[in-house]
Amino acid sequence: MTDAYKLFLTKTYTHLDAFVESLGKLLACPITIENKHHHLLAYSEHGEGTDSARISTIIGRKVPDNLIHRFWKDGVMTALNQSAEPLLIAGIEEFGLGKRVALSIRDGSNGVIGYIWISETTRTLTVFEQQWLKKVAVKVSTYFSMYDREQLAPTKEEKLWKVMTNTYSPNDLPASLMDQTNEKCMLMIDLHRKTEHLMKVEQLLQPLAPLYMFDGRYFIALVAHASIADPLITIKTAMPSNLSIACGNPDRSLEGMAKSYEQAKEMLSLKNRFKEELNSLLFYYQAGAMRYVGPYEEKAYVSSKHPAIEQLKRYDQQNQTNLLKTLDEYLKNDSHLVTTAKALHIHTNSLQYRIKRITEITNIRLKDPNERTGLYLDLRGEH
Repeated sequence: MTDAYKLFLTKTYTHLDAFVESLGKLLACPITIENKHHHLLAYSEHGEGTDSARISTIIGRKVPDNLIHRFWKDGVMTALNQSAEPLLIAGIEEFGLGKRVALSIRDGSNGVIGYIWISETTRTLTVFEQQWLKKVAVKVSTYFSMYDREQLAPTKEEKLWKVMTNTYSPNDLPASLMDQTNEKCMLMIDLHRKTEHLMKVEQLLQPLAPLYMFDGRYFIALVAHASIADPLITIKTAMPSNLSIACGNPDRSLEGMAKSYEQAKEMLSLKNRFKEELNSLLFYYQAGAMRYVGPYEEKAYVSSKHPAIEQLKRYDQQNQTNLLKTLDEYLKNDSHLVTTAKALHIHTNSLQYRIKRITEITNIRLKDPNERTGLYLDLRGEH
């Protein structure tokens, strides 16, 4: 370790601002120090090459919420909270963020109390400097006693992110959420950037949602109730019709909320793709076979989809018929003749004739549940 780096660790500073300024000069990089809820505590002079994300943080005395949300989504916050090792962060152009090295600051019991962010806009830290920063993080923790502990109280948004990433501490959460007699699930609403609906959404969900936040175009909430389905169905009915609402599967434990969040995101995506089939549904489990369309396609099964689909496409083109759509509706309606005929606006006798013609052309076995399911999934991949 060179003399300058040794001296920095042994020197006493009167306050955190002096500490950060000295560190910034030594590393020749802009430095910011925040508490664990991203409120700015101290920062060094900009120097050359500072970025707009840092300027916004300094002006607002807090990291912008949209950037915090992005860090959680990218796994940055989870990595920092779980390890004292330095983390290399790639730039995020859309947020005006250049490359960073970040470390968590921990107290005597190894709990995270803050973060150091080193901007690499002008130079890249060496491996030695990255590892040396772990000693800096230990030293800077002694200055945190000067700051009011009240400002270290977690925000509702941070509590929710920690629940969604399964990194929460029970002490930080409302006691009602630890009650395993209540069903809980994650809920997402796509507001389509129509913020005029936000107040109504908040009013409807506040009685059920101990934790919620607005993340860009999405409203995200952790909802809890003794029996969650009925009140959520009522709320869905009261929502503006142009909003899309989806829930992950219910669970009585908080540990299941990370999975429920992923399911809610997937359900929103499925509802956007399969509007007709899923529009009236709410929970991920209700999507049924639609849940498997994505994995089915990713594993390239669609490349060997049922030959009946191409056979019927060719037949329809050559004869100006609608047999492929007929088959699709028939499978969607669980082979129910009356319901399918109504959907197609034809007589049941006409439908029976079409089904007979389909089987003659393709040799498919519509009474075989395995073949029916495979056809149904293949047809969903056509959407």
